[in-house]
Amino acid sequence: MIKFRNLTVTKPKPTCADRVVFAMADTMREIAFAGQNVSAETLALHGFTHDVVEKFGERAVAHARRLSVRQVASHA
Repeated sequence: MIKFRNLTVTKPKPTCADRVVFAMADTMREIAFAGQNVSAETLALHGFTHDVVEKFGERAVAHARRLSVRQVASHA
């Protein structure tokens, strides 16, 4: 008799760097949606150091943009 098992697909747990990127991306979105410019200075006001912004800023920007894209579908 052949038995089938459901394969469970697991994602790797986020690393510390991933958590920093996700938090920075969320903060960037909050700042932008509040109508302010996102810069190293405004991120410093929210607790991110210059070194952290320099190291993870580009990844956070990319993640924030991915989260901010809306998909609008028309139902014809």
